[in-house]
Amino acid sequence: MFGPTSWWFLGVLAAAFAGLLYLIVRTRRLALRIIAGVTAFGLSTLFGAALVNQNYAYYTSWGSIYSDLDGSGVVSYQNAMTGSGFGAGSGGEPHQHADDGPGGPDGTREPPVSAPPSPTLTTTGASTGPVAPIITIDRLSLVASRTTGSGRVVRLILAGARSGISRVGYVYLPPQYFEPAFVNTKFPVLELLHGDPGVASGWVYALHVPEVMDHEIDAGKIGPMIVVMPSTFTGKHGQDCVDAPHGDLDDTYLSSDVPGDVTASFRALPQGSHWGIGGLSDGGFCAANLALQHPGEYGVVASMDGFYSPQADLGVLSKVLGTDPLALRANDPTSMVLDPGRQLPRFWLMSGTGNSVDTLAARYFREAVTTREPLDYLIVNKGTHTTPAWRASLPDLLEWSWSTLAGGEVGVGTQEITLSDQPLPASSAGAAPPTTTPSSVALGRSGLVDVRRTAS
Repeated sequence: MFGPTSWWFLGVLAAAFAGLLYLIVRTRRLALRIIAGVTAFGLSTLFGAALVNQNYAYYTSWGSIYSDLDGSGVVSYQNAMTGSGFGAGSGGEPHQHADDGPGGPDGTREPPVSAPPSPTLTTTGASTGPVAPIITIDRLSLVASRTTGSGRVVRLILAGARSGISRVGYVYLPPQYFEPAFVNTKFPVLELLHGDPGVASGWVYALHVPEVMDHEIDAGKIGPMIVVMPSTFTGKHGQDCVDAPHGDLDDTYLSSDVPGDVTASFRALPQGSHWGIGGLSDGGFCAANLALQHPGEYGVVASMDGFYSPQADLGVLSKVLGTDPLALRANDPTSMVLDPGRQLPRFWLMSGTGNSVDTLAARYFREAVTTREPLDYLIVNKGTHTTPAWRASLPDLLEWSWSTLAGGEVGVGTQEITLSDQPLPASSAGAAPPTTTPSSVALGRSGLVDVRRTAS
């Protein structure tokens, strides 16, 4: 197939580049040589981008690229602060959004070159008070049942009253949100954090969260749940979602302002046990750190190829927090889960066998968490720190998050899936939900609990 990840496409670009070089050498017309040189430079840049896309598989069809640039499948929204939109008490129709702007790849920073040290599984220096209970998640009346229809994605400015930060974000609203039977219902929420570099729209156009949610809801595997996808930083790179003493208050924005804006604007349950937070790569660290920094504010944490020690990204965190070991330890998820006085959320972890650093980080953190509580661990065979592995993991992450946030059975143990060697199916943000899980073998789900799990 002549798609953006095909060798045919790369071959055409290479052949065109070679032809332009030949023209530059052979022609004697200066103007023509200049035009050919500029065009060859542009083609070389495009070839580099195409090669990266082939490796990471951000865009697997021309339609997905167009959807990202055009903003297809996304509607505009004005926050409750402005007095318009279809917010907490409304089921009205959103207005079409004309220009979403470009999206982009998600979570592409290479993992550290060396594995973080194994945690010392001891509570030395931790709280000496009573052991905090694991968070309790009451059962909701919402259930997962086969539902026809499609959810909607809205693009909005998530304003930060406390942090002073306002950034673009995306909110997925399930099809039930617009049904008369649910007009007075408030829904659980999953907050997803992208990687660095990365953008919030990557969840929509590269990982296809809306399509996967629609598919899982239609199949009766997930009940109605709101998914919010905020921007975690401004500029080219972030600061691992921590508050900078003399800079952006990213922690405050993501853990306080974004939930406050979502609950004010939509029919969302208040922040607490029915809120989840997840992320990939750097976003996985952010999710674990924020949930542990704010006990009781999140019921679940889901991390795809995250890291769990400030030492794994010391170059960034030392610039933000300085080299004070106490400040770094205060943002160390592994140390925090070993503190018996700190209430823990429920955890879901994922790593791929194709990246030893991610695997070691996940296993070390799992070892630390399981001194307090069991967790759910997904291993992606052949998976590397790239988009295909995250796409393959996404259905399991969403199913587990829904079941746990709704107060259902909590999946624990270890399971494995294997990436398919087949090309990824064409997909776009405005397309119908896929009939199969992208780039993975069957996940072996039976209802909401994986029947192939093994004990941790």
